[in-house]
Amino acid sequence: MTEELTTSTLLTAYANGYFPMAEHQDDDTLYWFSPDPRGILPLEDFHIPHGLAKTLKKHPFTLRVNTDFEGTMRGCAEIVAKRKETWINGRILDLYIELHRMGHAHSVEAWREDKLVGG
Repeated sequence: MTEELTTSTLLTAYANGYFPMAEHQDDDTLYWFSPDPRGILPLEDFHIPHGLAKTLKKHPFTLRVNTDFEGTMRGCAEIVAKRKETWINGRILDLYIELHRMGHAHSVEAWREDKLVGG
């Protein structure tokens, strides 16, 4: 996609099942993706698997919502040993941060000892 991507265009695309991705972090080109079938998490029937429930009972971390959206996005975009590539480039990071400021993007975060953890 060569045209300038705006938050308005991104919201319209999401509503129609499309989202942008870069091939890698240093790639300025964005591509539209529309998976078939599209992944949806039905929250009304959400089930926590037994193993995860057991881990959560130990309170290894606390869950927070929207306390550090930008930090969460940057963590997801970070190259680490277990993740050698990422589809989140600078343009996508900026767009999602703006969507968050507009109230359209949210983060669920894991915190341990007042530090954002995960990845």
